Amino acid sequence: MVQEHTNAGDRWIPEEDYQFVCARVPILCVDLLPVIAGTSRFGLIKRDTYDGDRGLNLVGGRVLLDESLVEAVDRHVDATLGSAVSVDTASLAWVGVYQYYRQPRPGELHDPRKNAVSITYAGIIEGEPRAAGEALSFHTFELSSPPAPSTFGFGQGKVAYEALTRWRQLHGA
Repeated sequence: MVQEHTNAGDRWIPEEDYQFVCARVPILCVDLLPVIAGTSRFGLIKRDTYDGDRGLNLVGGRVLLDESLVEAVDRHVDATLGSAVSVDTASLAWVGVYQYYRQPRPGELHDPRKNAVSITYAGIIEGEPRAAGEALSFHTFELSSPPAPSTFGFGQGKVAYEALTRWRQLHGA
């Protein structure tokens, strides 16, 4: 159930209604490339993907009604990395807007469950991450040594590499 993974509580709609909406309109999401405070490392979660496989992914998900993008980032970090982790919201750097299509398109991101539009950030997290919710595990990497694109779920290697490039441009890392 969606609520278990996103800390949405009663602010989210029942699964049947959600599927109805997904079949008709794009879903707004946020994603975060979490950079570990005081280090030259970033993290990714490992999670199940739509095809029964597992892959590395950014932290993120759906935006709720009347929720700011920053609030959505905070909520997903809490739901995925635990309440001991906080986002330094002043550090959030906008990376880009990405669209995930239900039908595969050459060179585009793909998620057959929904057409999603993701506002993507890179930013500093503080605290001790512990995989929770949809995250099976949390892995860290040197900013200069990201994992191979083939290890990502949902084609997010492209997004993660662009987020890393943006972070390095802003911080000289």
